[in-house]
Amino acid sequence: MKKLFLASVLLMFTAAAANAEFLGGFIYNGATTPGGGYTTAVASKQGSATCKNIWYIVTVGDCSVKTAMKNGGIRSLAGYDVHRENILGFQTITVKAWGN
Repeated sequence: MKKLFLASVLLMFTAAAANAEFLGGFIYNGATTPGGGYTTAVASKQGSATCKNIWYIVTVGDCSVKTAMKNGGIRSLAGYDVHRENILGFQTITVKAWGN
């Protein structure tokens, strides 16, 4: 059992190191990072898309900007942010887009 646990931890940290964009706190991370596309236009609509990641190995869902725009009924993108919440390797990624 001990060997299985250590192998799991090693695999998890190896996967995390390979995907350095998502590093920032393995025990807890609740960071919002800027996405892009920022304009001075007034945004009247907002949409979001969410996906879940388990130990940087399995990801399910669709957290693309395109899906966030579709969910908010946005045709013209003014900007978007990416929020990542990680608790012990169980990560939720939410993309929030706004525009008209």
